[in-house]
Amino acid sequence: MAPAEGEPESVRRLTTRAQLVERIQQLGEGVFKVAQHSWENALAQVKIANPGLEFSTEGM
Repeated sequence: MAPAEGEPESVRRLTTRAQLVERIQQLGEGVFKVAQHSWENALAQVKIANPGLEFSTEGM
């Protein structure tokens, strides 16, 4: 397969649909981990800024 214009080097070696799906899943997991870390960081900041605040994260 010829690479598309602007295609990143990281995906040029993918030659099968299974490889592409696996790469998309890896990227999705990475995005989830970053979002989770960002949420935990924001929550920690809220707790520091509001030490008397009861903040429930149950079910989140």
